[in-house]
Amino acid sequence: MKTIHVSPEEMEARTARFGQITPQSTSYAEDTGIPKEAYEMLTAKTLYLLMSPESQGGPMAQAPAVTTADKMSVIIAECPPGDRPLLHAHHKTNETFFCLNGRFRIRWGDEGENETYLEPLDMIAVPPGVVRDFTNVSDETARLLVWITGEAEDDFNDIEMPPVEAEKLQQKFGAGILDKFAAIGVSFNAGLDV
Repeated sequence: MKTIHVSPEEMEARTARFGQITPQSTSYAEDTGIPKEAYEMLTAKTLYLLMSPESQGGPMAQAPAVTTADKMSVIIAECPPGDRPLLHAHHKTNETFFCLNGRFRIRWGDEGENETYLEPLDMIAVPPGVVRDFTNVSDETARLLVWITGEAEDDFNDIEMPPVEAEKLQQKFGAGILDKFAAIGVSFNAGLDV
């Protein structure tokens, strides 16, 4: 079978340079009125979007370093000690966590009642519809490689939080914060029969 030739310039466009990636929270703080601290509370301290489809929706898809035709998002979550996103579920996508360094506690269940730990180079694949979070339990800044896969680009608009997490956000940022998150595809009904 004939192969294709790719120029150095074309290959560079398919390369993610970590030092040149802007954290995702910067986009939302500027574009949607969501305070950076609120976004970081929802997701993790710092998210770097390495790759996603160019027209992918959802709150984790702002200005990827590399665009792809694949229905996959690849992210590095960088967390200081104790940092974690709020409990959340994805109903249409699979989310996989790979520990690059440090140590992470992975919780799952509507209230995070189950847990396991990832050491460097450990991986866990969380199925759709399961509430989950991750916490850096080491004493150093730690990184997780996260990839999210779905069938269609619209599937990536499926982030749902349990009501208890909505209460935490409202207490800290006021009632209007939930509407701002809803505008970027986040809902707060995980675990409810609605």
